[in-house]
Amino acid sequence: MTRMTRKTFLLSLVGGALVRPVASKGAARITRITLAPIEGRFHRFVAMNSYDEAPKGHTYENTLVRVFTDQGVEGVGVMEYAAPDDAFRHAVRGLVDVNPLDLYEMERGRLVRPAAAQRDLLRRYPHLDGPLFDLIGKLTGKPCYRLLGDPVRDRIEVYDGTLYFSDVWFRDRGVRAVVEEAEEAVRKGYVGLKFKVGRGWKWMGERAGLERDIDVMREVRKAVGSDVKVLVDANNGWREKPLELTWRFLDRTRDLDLFWIEEPFPEDRARYGQLLDRMHDAGMKTLLADGENIRRSEEFAPYLEPRRLMDVLQMDIRRGGFLDNLRMARMGEAVGAVSVPHNWGSQVGLFMGLHLARVVKSVTAAEDDRSTCDVIQADGYEFRAGTYTVSEKPGLALTVDEKTYAAKYKAGESVIT
Repeated sequence: MTRMTRKTFLLSLVGGALVRPVASKGAARITRITLAPIEGRFHRFVAMNSYDEAPKGHTYENTLVRVFTDQGVEGVGVMEYAAPDDAFRHAVRGLVDVNPLDLYEMERGRLVRPAAAQRDLLRRYPHLDGPLFDLIGKLTGKPCYRLLGDPVRDRIEVYDGTLYFSDVWFRDRGVRAVVEEAEEAVRKGYVGLKFKVGRGWKWMGERAGLERDIDVMREVRKAVGSDVKVLVDANNGWREKPLELTWRFLDRTRDLDLFWIEEPFPEDRARYGQLLDRMHDAGMKTLLADGENIRRSEEFAPYLEPRRLMDVLQMDIRRGGFLDNLRMARMGEAVGAVSVPHNWGSQVGLFMGLHLARVVKSVTAAEDDRSTCDVIQADGYEFRAGTYTVSEKPGLALTVDEKTYAAKYKAGESVIT
């Protein structure tokens, strides 16, 4: 990936004025939808961040979504972070008996918006884009990215997002615990690493926490060298003294060439403006990234006009789905911002981010939590030298390991017909 800047990126727009439902091929019909809690596993133990009450640990939970059709073709994906409730189960019954190829409208062969009959449902639950795009891709023989646009890059850069507060949890090793994790990531081929900061909110005293944040970043940069992109994420951990603590950190790490600073404090237009002014006056090139807690693309508007207050837009890829993340990227591109959708606790979310970045020039990378899920099998993705290839198989190229599913997860399955 080319280094992101504050300059305007040209986005390949999906053109065409004629809007119509996707043409039906074989009149497939959704027969049932199943939901089941499943477990994912990180590549190692992950410690905590600024707001956590405990370490993340080795595993996490998702809800597997399977959409079955009468043609034997199945869409596979996961829900957002919330577990399904009765309202969701009731709503998705509206998809049963529907032809999947009638769910979205298209322009010149690209899916662009939910069709009128399903618009309320799919805008309320945009995370359904994951399993539904997978299904539609399989029915049409296209990888998901082809449902969104034409390729603009062959390989997608990713960064390792798993560098948490191991120094706090493994006290006997201290800063060295984070440094060793960074060194491991570089050996595995990652050229971008994102580190958690903000230790002074919950896990240490304010002053001691800030000093540790700075010490960790200095030792990490020394260990990984100057060619690795170093990103920091405070998870709003400097909220008690937003501008003071953020600036103290940035001022004392300005020689480390930090690529971006993410979520230093909760979104605040006035404070963001003051911070960016100060960074500009100091000649800092570090980008300001935020937005993972923003749920709809239109909610980014106040941070983009009349002045751009975010350099990197980060709506969650699973929560926002493909289409709203595409809209967010277009909004940002128009004012010179780039987009790197947030992803955590989901290998499927990584794959979704890769497909989006394959076709949208201003979506310059994907977030990799380096996790796997024993029940989900993916075909055609290859990691090498800090980048992934994107599968050319239909949909997201996902299948379910039926033996593992039956043994571990089917007992928790709910079926919607």
